[in-house]
Formats: sequence, structure tokens, C-alpha cells
Amino acid sequence: MTAAEPALPRDPSAPDTPDTPADPVAPGLHSGAKGAPGVQATDDAVAPAFTVGYVPGVMPGKWLGRWRDRQLTPLLRDELVPAGQWREVLQDGTVTACFVRLGWSPTDPNLEELRATHHAVHLYDELQVAVLPTEDLLSVLDTLTTVQLREESTPQPHADIDDAAMGVELAAAGVGPVVLPMSVARLHARKDVTTRELTDAPTLPVVLVWPKSVDEATEDAVQRFVGIVRGRKESSGRDDAVPPRRAASSAKDEGRGAETAVEKTPEKQRGGKAQSGGWAKAGASTKPGLRRKPGRKVKNGRNKKRR
Repeated sequence: MTAAEPALPRDPSAPDTPDTPADPVAPGLHSGAKGAPGVQATDDAVAPAFTVGYVPGVMPGKWLGRWRDRQLTPLLRDELVPAGQWREVLQDGTVTACFVRLGWSPTDPNLEELRATHHAVHLYDELQVAVLPTEDLLSVLDTLTTVQLREESTPQPHADIDDAAMGVELAAAGVGPVVLPMSVARLHARKDVTTRELTDAPTLPVVLVWPKSVDEATEDAVQRFVGIVRGRKESSGRDDAVPPRRAASSAKDEGRGAETAVEKTPEKQRGGKAQSGGWAKAGASTKPGLRRKPGRKVKNGRNKKRR
């Protein structure tokens, strides 16, 4: 055995240091408050996002969900845009494309004017409705005309879509009916108001708009999103390839399904003889109702004697 070495006296002027040095962070790795230390930065963290905007009332959830379910690239984000600011957010690049409603605001362009500077895909036409109190006399009618609405009541001034909730609240208070796009009226639905379609009011086109000045990669992403909006299926082959993770899981499911099919293959397809309900034995009839019992003969017209 050897004697322990005596501890050296500590220099009071030396800074406090830990007994073991900290592991250096390798290049390409980061550590911070938002992520675990030593986690490699991925490309998704810096990849540009594909942002789709929509004005109040438009509900693009099913199309956004299909893009995300198919795990397409780039990363998709959605943003609610005020009805009067969709041109500004498209111009400054806040959103890549936007679902907009034309014909409501006096400053809205028509489709021909809009397509001079933007791409515009017409999706559907929206109806206009009158929002009335539930006890209003006009609520007994299934539909209304603008003439009937003005003769029997005093409608509110032309409503701003972004202030539609206030218009519905005033209608419920009995101030006067308010005319709104059907989707906006449904967005602010209440128990004390009802809606009636205005049959002679012009319809409002809902379109998907994006600038013509976008780059080629962005244009490709928008075109694939337009395909989803128009009902293109995942099996069309025009979207991105299936990611390796999904491809591996699909292959595993197909293999598992093949094994299950082999297990469920009937005996007749395997080359054997099919059994008849488990009671067909040697010498027994396989027809229902003609099962033989011991000591009893089966009645058959062929066994009768000819007279």
C-alpha cells in the first residue's frame, strides 16, 4: 500500500471551477431554453412556411387538414385575415394565398379586374341572408326579398364584415335586421336571432387569390393546394412523394394484411374439401333437411313404388 498524497493548498485568488470540465457542444448542435441540449438543428426549423389566409366566414379547415394529413411540404400555416385587409397582406407577403369574398365591399374588384394582377380560382358563390329577431313577423316566411325587408322593417346600414357581431347584436335587440353573407351570419349565430335567405340579392363569389409575382417554388406549392381544394385525391400521384416513414408503415400494413388473407383462405381454395356445417359425415346427405338419423330412413319420392 502507498500513502495518500497530501492535498495541495488552494490558491485563494484562483476562480472557482468544477472538478470535471463541461462537455463542449459539437458544431451543428445547439442548446438553449427552448430545446434540449445537444439536439441537432433540423431543416424544418428554418424551412419557409406556406401561409394560407382566409377572411371571416370562410372555413377552409377541411382543405388545410388534407394538406397536413398527407404530410406535404412546405409546412402549412393558416391565418385569419380582416375582410378589408386581404390585398395588403398578399402584397407584403404576410400570407402566400388567401380565401377572399368579392362583391361585398364597394371597393372590391370583380374577377376580371382581380385577374389582371393576381391568380384567382373561383370556388363557389355565397348567398346573402337577413338576420332577424326570432319573434319578428318576417320570420314566418321561409325566404324574403329585399323589397319585403324594406317594406316591413328598417334594415341596418350596410354592415362591415369585421363588425358583423355588433350588427347581429343590434338585430337581436330589435334595432333592425342586418344583411350579411350566409357564412358570416352562421359564424355569429345566436339563439335569439334567425336568418332568412334574400332571393333577389346578388350572390358573392368566394375565390382563392395569390399574386402573380411569386417565385417558382411558391407557385408549385399553391398549385398543389389548389388541387386539394378542387378535390384531387392523394392517389393521383401529382402531390409530393409519400415520406419514408409513411411508406414503411404502409408496407408493413400490406404485409400484415397479406398474412391475414392467407389465414382466412377457405379450405376449398387451398385444395381441400369444404365441410358442410360440421355434421356431414360418411354416408350422410349434405343437403339441408336431409340429415340422416340412426334407424330412420329418409323419405324420398324415388324410393316410392310405382303404382
